[in-house]
Amino acid sequence: MGRGARIASITALALALAVGASGAGLERSAAGQASPRRAPPWLGVELDNAGSDAKGALVRHAVRSSPSWNAGLRDGDVIVRIGDVGTRSPDDVIREVGSHAPGATLRISVLRAGAPFSFNATLGTMPDRDEMLRLDKVGAMAPSWKGMSAVAGPLPGAIDELRGRVVVLDFWATWCMACRMSAPKLTSWQAKFGAQGLSVIGITDDPVEEASQGVQSFGMKYAAVGSDPSYSTQRAFGVRALPTVFIIDKRGVVRDVSVGFDPRKEAEMEALLLQLLAEPGPTR
Repeated sequence: MGRGARIASITALALALAVGASGAGLERSAAGQASPRRAPPWLGVELDNAGSDAKGALVRHAVRSSPSWNAGLRDGDVIVRIGDVGTRSPDDVIREVGSHAPGATLRISVLRAGAPFSFNATLGTMPDRDEMLRLDKVGAMAPSWKGMSAVAGPLPGAIDELRGRVVVLDFWATWCMACRMSAPKLTSWQAKFGAQGLSVIGITDDPVEEASQGVQSFGMKYAAVGSDPSYSTQRAFGVRALPTVFIIDKRGVVRDVSVGFDPRKEAEMEALLLQLLAEPGPTR
C-alpha cells in the first residue's frame, strides 16, 4: 500500500456515521428556495462486518467521549438493532444513524461476548477529524508499540520503558514538508529539556534507509527515531495526517495532540512541557 493510500485508509474510517444526512452548505426546499442543510449526526464508532456468518456491525472502535462511548458502547460490541430496525451490516447502521438529526436519542441493541445489551445514545454533531482525535486520545493511556526498527538513537522497545519521562511523539515522513518545518522546534526541545526528563521520539512508516536519510536532511536530533512500515503504531494512535505530535506525561497519559504545523501553538506546547516536567513521576 502506498503512502497516500495508507493515510487515505485511515481517514476513510466510518467514525462520523453521517451517510444519509445532509452535509454543510445549502439544499433546495420543496418550494425551490435555498435552505441551510442540517448538521451531520455523529455516533462516533468505527465499524466492520461482524463476520461471514454473523449478523450485525462490529464496533472496531468507539471513540472516547463520543455519543457511543458515553452511552456505554465499547470495542468489540456487535450492533444488531437501532430502535426497531435490524442492522445486518455497517451500511445499515450508517443509514439509520444518518436518518436522524443531532440530539436524537437512539436505542442501540448490541451483543457483547454473545450476551444482549441495550443502550440509549444521544447523537452529537460531527466534529472535524482533528477534534475526533483529541476526544479519543487526550486523557487516555498512550498506546504502545512493538516491532519498530531503530533509525536513530536508542529506541525503546515499548512506551512503558519511558514511564517517568515526558514524551513527545512526532509522527512524520520524509515526503512531508510540514514535518520538515516542525522538526527544528522538536529538536530544540530535546536539547533544552532532555536532561530534565524529556524524550522526543520520531515515528515514521518509511523504511529504515529512507528514514535515516530524512533524519539527516531534517536535522532531527531526537532522543530516538523508529521505523514502522507495518503502520500499526500510527493506526493505534489514530494518526490520519502528518505531522501529528502527541505529548505524553510521566504516567503515560496523552495530555495533548497537535495535527499539522502551526508555529503559533509552539509557545503553548512548550508551556505544557514545562508543566509536565515539573509534575511528580509515577509511584512504583
